[in-house]
Amino acid sequence: MKVSELVAKYIELRDKKAEIKAEYDLKVARLDEVMDKIESKFLQVFAETGMDSVRTEFGTAYSSARTSCTVADKEIFMDYVVKNQEWPLLEVKPSKKAVEEFKSATDELPPGLNWSVERTVSIRRS
Repeated sequence: MKVSELVAKYIELRDKKAEIKAEYDLKVARLDEVMDKIESKFLQVFAETGMDSVRTEFGTAYSSARTSCTVADKEIFMDYVVKNQEWPLLEVKPSKKAVEEFKSATDELPPGLNWSVERTVSIRRS
């Protein structure tokens, strides 16, 4: 098989995969919409009755609290952390972009980091 035929076949398969995924996403979105309505109804029932769960012969529906924490003002938050030495309030993770720039400028990594590069193949439509 010629390289050009491999590229054409790859693009054909990628397009078919995208088509199938779009159909799947649409079907799942419809299911999610109905499921969201059912969940809302349960939240309403739980709020009206003071219940947190209900057991049926088909399964149990229950409510739980999901928390989220985001930064509203980075400067204020970081000033507080530094001033009060509240380091446990932070999670540490290297910035890939900054490490890449550091590595490019110095030909080495900052201490304590690993770096890997994986070669992949990409095919672009002409």
